Formats: sequence, C-alpha cells, structure tokens
Amino acid sequence: MTNIGTMELPLTKRRPGKLMLIPVGLLLSIAMSLGYLALTAPPRTSTPLGASSLYPGGMARISAIAPLENDGWLPPERGEALYQEPAIGTHRVRLLVELTALEPGGLEFTSPDFTVTGIGSRNVQPLWSSVDSTIGQGKTLEATLVFELPDQAIALVLEGPDGTRLSLGQAHHGK
Repeated sequence: MTNIGTMELPLTKRRPGKLMLIPVGLLLSIAMSLGYLALTAPPRTSTPLGASSLYPGGMARISAIAPLENDGWLPPERGEALYQEPAIGTHRVRLLVELTALEPGGLEFTSPDFTVTGIGSRNVQPLWSSVDSTIGQGKTLEATLVFELPDQAIALVLEGPDGTRLSLGQAHHGK
C-alpha cells in the first residue's frame, strides 16, 4: 500500500514565456498610461510677445528682442561671460523687459529670478542684466537681459516669479 501523503503527483511543464506575459503586459499598460498623461496634459500658456502679463506687484512685458550678432550692441560694463565668444550652436539675445509697478508696495526686479525655457533648451540663466531694482507704484523700469540660447531651440519663454511666462516668439533667431 502506498501512503497518500507521500504520493508524488506528476509535475506539469510550464513554459517560462507564458509567465513573462503578465509582468510585460503590466509594464506596457503603465507605459501607455504615462504616455497618455504626458501627451494630453494641457500646455502651459504664455503671454504673446509684446503683451503685458501679471507680475508680482504689477505688470511685465517684453518690449524688444535683438540678437547681438545682428545689432552689435554691447553693455557699458560687460560681464566676464560677454567677453567670451558664444558656445558653438548658440546665439546671444538681448531682451528689453518693461516692468510697471501697480501695487502700493511697488515691485522688485531681480535678474536671477528669470530664466528662458523651451523645446530644445534647458533653464537658461541671464549672462548679463542692466539693473536689479525695486520701483514704487506708478513707476516703470526697463531692464535689459542678455541670454545665450541654443540655435535650434523653439517655443522659448521667459519665465519669472509667480508663474510669469512671456513668449519670445521667433524674433530671437534674427533671420
């Protein structure tokens, strides 16, 4: 007689490929979900070139853009970065940013608070700025910022404090 507790049942062979279908299918589902979310996310809007946008304490707008190669402008006191040639595949752009203080406390302009971002561009900090200043209510300040931007970058936006986003349009290419 055989003891039922010690009886061995025949093992069925399983294909390892079928077991792999479950984790692969799960990973594929996650990847498709993330792709869908990334592609259908609403785009971050920016204020068109020349239009005014809300800025902490007032309004801001880009009043002019000029590629430095085209106009030959140089600041009176050049920073060390402007003495060097632009990196290969980049060009330098001068932005005139007009700020108007509307709030009783005025507004503060600090150039490191601004970066240029876009497709084909990381957060680019200004190479040079004309002024960092605080202005009172009813006053206007025109600040000059110089950036070194990638030649192939598109959809560039000047980002500032509290979500200020000002579009650079196509003028920065100078063509």
